[in-house]
Amino acid sequence: MVNIYTEWDTLREVIVANCYNISRINVDLSFKYFFHENLKDEFIKNSIDLQKRIVEQRQEDLDNFSSFLISQNIKVHRPEKLKEVKEFNTPNFSDWTCPVINPRDQVIVYGDEILETSCIWRMRYFENDLMKSIFRSYFLQGAKWSSSPRPIMNDESYDFDFKKNLEEIETGSFDKYEIMFDGAQCLKFGKDILMNVSNRNHYLGYIWLKQHLSGKANVHPVCLTDHHIDGMLMPLAPGVLLINSSSMEQQLNKLPEKLRKWKCIKVPAPHGHKSDADTTYLASQNINVNILSLSEKEVVTFNEDGNPDHALAELLAKNGFKVHTARLRHSRLFGGGLHCSTLDMVRDGEGRSFF
Repeated sequence: MVNIYTEWDTLREVIVANCYNISRINVDLSFKYFFHENLKDEFIKNSIDLQKRIVEQRQEDLDNFSSFLISQNIKVHRPEKLKEVKEFNTPNFSDWTCPVINPRDQVIVYGDEILETSCIWRMRYFENDLMKSIFRSYFLQGAKWSSSPRPIMNDESYDFDFKKNLEEIETGSFDKYEIMFDGAQCLKFGKDILMNVSNRNHYLGYIWLKQHLSGKANVHPVCLTDHHIDGMLMPLAPGVLLINSSSMEQQLNKLPEKLRKWKCIKVPAPHGHKSDADTTYLASQNINVNILSLSEKEVVTFNEDGNPDHALAELLAKNGFKVHTARLRHSRLFGGGLHCSTLDMVRDGEGRSFF
């Protein structure tokens, strides 16, 4: 039975990504929206080609990580493989189907509910269909299963006016913008959910989520980054945060007052090694904050170039955590570390208040 209230309670069941059958990424308006802060001039072209070797290495690491989780007595689900990349058309846009590379992006699992969120990136419009059989199984076991409004996604739907504070976002007209937000903009703290909001699409998503979870959870909007919050900070246990030291440390004052009192462990600066396979980076250099907790005392770190991240592992061990290290190559290219490439379905714990 689905049960998720935090990012750190003991993990029992999880979905792990697949990246079968992806060889090219279409660079369209929605791509530029999704990767707003990480977009560089070198990316402004019609598409990004992915070497077959890179995709195979990523898949190998995902498979090995699945085997590791199974060895820890955690039940692992995998999305269906994308058997064939197909072009699709809606009345407003065309794109190509893609596999479930980062299952956490478009789903929020909270309490006993699976909540599919409103797609931001057009290519991913039908991506969640590859997880429908998993969700159906949980639904038949008694889980609730909902979706936020599916957007039209025409060019006028997008608010490219990204802001640095909530006050600016709340003002102005919302008439032409749609509800568009990702599950990965949210972190769960028991009765409270921290949600990153940086434009009017997100703010509409915040209003919708707040209404949908009314009486179950308090949703706290913060403006920390362009989209996903789990590249900025990760709660590891009650009272303990892992933070991206390069961009989060100066923004701690934006967090809810009680959360500002939590202990902050700063992720060490990356060691600087660059994989020769990765010529395009679609995520921050500080993606190593994106770790997965197995419990409030046990975590899994990773390194995108295949070398163990000894500095972070040693720092976490000094702070009382049991640390495992996984290989997850090309994480910046695929836009996600261990947290992004998994989706918790069952953890122990109840909806307690930690704020």
